[in-house]
Amino acid sequence: MVSTRWVSWGWMVGLVGVLLVGWGPGSARAARPAAARLLPEKTILLLSVPDVRELARRFLNTSLGRIGQDPQMQPLVKNVYGRASEAVERGRQVLGVSLGDMLAMPQGEFAFAVVPQDDQPIAVVLLLDTGNEVAKARTLLANVAMAVEGSGAKKSEETVAGATLKIYEGVPQLRTLALVEKDGTVVVGNSVGVLKGILEAWNGGKVRSLAQNPKYSEAMSYCRGKKGEEPQAFFYVDPIGFFKASAQGNAGMQMGLVMLPTLGLDGFQAVAASVAMDTDQFDTIFHGHVLLDRPRAGVLDLIALESGDTTPEPWVPNDVVRYVTLRWKFEKTYKGVAKLVDSFQGEGTFARQVGNNIRQATGLDLAKEILPQLDGRLTYLTWIERPVTQTSRATLVAIGLKDPVAAGKLFDSVVAKHSQAMTLATASGKTYYQIGRAIERPASDAPWQPRPCVGILEKSLVFTDRPALYEKVLAIATRPEESLGKSLDFKVVASQIARRASGAKPGMFSFERPEEAMRFFYELVTSEASRQPGPGGMRNPVLQAARSALESSPLPPFAVIERYLAPGGSTLTDDEGGLHFSSFSMKRK
Repeated sequence: MVSTRWVSWGWMVGLVGVLLVGWGPGSARAARPAAARLLPEKTILLLSVPDVRELARRFLNTSLGRIGQDPQMQPLVKNVYGRASEAVERGRQVLGVSLGDMLAMPQGEFAFAVVPQDDQPIAVVLLLDTGNEVAKARTLLANVAMAVEGSGAKKSEETVAGATLKIYEGVPQLRTLALVEKDGTVVVGNSVGVLKGILEAWNGGKVRSLAQNPKYSEAMSYCRGKKGEEPQAFFYVDPIGFFKASAQGNAGMQMGLVMLPTLGLDGFQAVAASVAMDTDQFDTIFHGHVLLDRPRAGVLDLIALESGDTTPEPWVPNDVVRYVTLRWKFEKTYKGVAKLVDSFQGEGTFARQVGNNIRQATGLDLAKEILPQLDGRLTYLTWIERPVTQTSRATLVAIGLKDPVAAGKLFDSVVAKHSQAMTLATASGKTYYQIGRAIERPASDAPWQPRPCVGILEKSLVFTDRPALYEKVLAIATRPEESLGKSLDFKVVASQIARRASGAKPGMFSFERPEEAMRFFYELVTSEASRQPGPGGMRNPVLQAARSALESSPLPPFAVIERYLAPGGSTLTDDEGGLHFSSFSMKRK
């Protein structure tokens, strides 16, 4: 008798994850309503892939898909596939199907949903179109049913809307398991009532579905994509509904629910997202939207994103991995937080507590001296220091200043207060400070320790986690023609963002080079240093696994991988409907 642990929800979700990587020529989806029109209106989470085969087909045309199909990458791909096949074959006696069978099974829509139930556990539903591969799905379900019956669960059947609903009560971990197959579509869930409702809606019953939920409709309207950029996967969640459903029987969470209106968090209506692949110009396009109540109150009113200039500062290096800049009304957020905290703890509490801490650390008044100097711009970037080790990824944070001269005087007063912990350094004719006493370069086998640096560079207060990056930006400041803003890749991405924004300026803008991120990982797993113990070596289990795979299937030269990768960008805007995030990666011809 097989173990009943194979019928837990964790196994089912994992199995669906395997199914989703299937590829091959697809067949038409079953003629039935989409999952959003079958699920009840109160559904609080939905992950939907309208056509798994179409998603897989398009993925194969993306940069990652094309890399995997490159002849020089085939030895590694076959190695990985072989290991996955061996792992699945070990469970074949339970599943009754091979890895190849599972990869061939998805023929249309896949959906995973969570539905709240009054005074009952949350209902979970899996839906998968198997089309003309339904025989394999029936074999899989039969083996699951056999395992469930072997656990002592009580079986019954009901006919609902012309379909046979198989019900198992007393299932370990689930209590209830319901299975049904109709017109080539398999539906599995832990609630008989929810599955009955799905079948009734499928048969034309007059019940309100998730598609008719106003929050779902509005949130998803931001993620539908333009013509020719229709998404292949969607996601929706009602965060407050999810929190309420999870709070059943939990006194602590119930108390949290009471606090939501006071904090304004009950205005957090919905989150929606979508992914489109292999469009005319883009490798991938992602949309994400946070639907917020109108007007905003409490915590949500602290969001102070504003549009403005997002052109990279002239000292940003051209070889960054990622560059992010945003505009924020810091004083508005400060006042809002103070008002919210004071409403609980008394007038002036926030200003006293935070102000005293800042004054003690810097000798400055946060509200009167520091905040008025900030121009609202915040920048973050990552850069790779070479030779590559696990700790080569360097970071920089810059805060824009209205008056660098006036801010410089305040900065000097802070340095004077902490002179014992600040070491003056010079590079490219400019000065900055390393936080901590000057030290010799550490031995190659010594654990890496951050070496924070700070200084004012042009119109920004700049922090880095190591001198190499600070000295890099100082050098670029003297050679602005080598800055990110002058590079062709950046200009192409920026022009696409401007075109897609139709004149509206985002509050956040980012530029990414996936090829640089991939180069970092490539150099890391192929370097001799990664073979050795120590900070750059084999302590990392991910590196160990990668090295193991590469022993039998070496990677081709990086130029083979690089030719498939192209830069991308993203934006974040704030409007009446909430926060909208959009990102894309370009298609390398």
